Amino acid sequence: MKKIVWTAFGVSLVLINVIAEIGFYYSGVHIHMFFRIALIVGVTVGVAVLGGTFKLIDALETEEPLTGTVKDTLGADRKKN
Repeated sequence: MKKIVWTAFGVSLVLINVIAEIGFYYSGVHIHMFFRIALIVGVTVGVAVLGGTFKLIDALETEEPLTGTVKDTLGADRKKN
């Protein structure tokens, strides 16, 4: 998870600043640093949420069902008396 967040932070830091500088060079519109930082944090938080969601979904796919040895098991693997 840390690797995902740090990678997203680095990529968004570079890309947002490069896009802002290219936009300033071609259009003359200056994007204030506060707005750039807000975009960087927003992208990083969004990727962290989505990365965590994908990790949880992967964990759910590897989860194994109960074997039926527990008395309160619900489902098809419960022994019928």
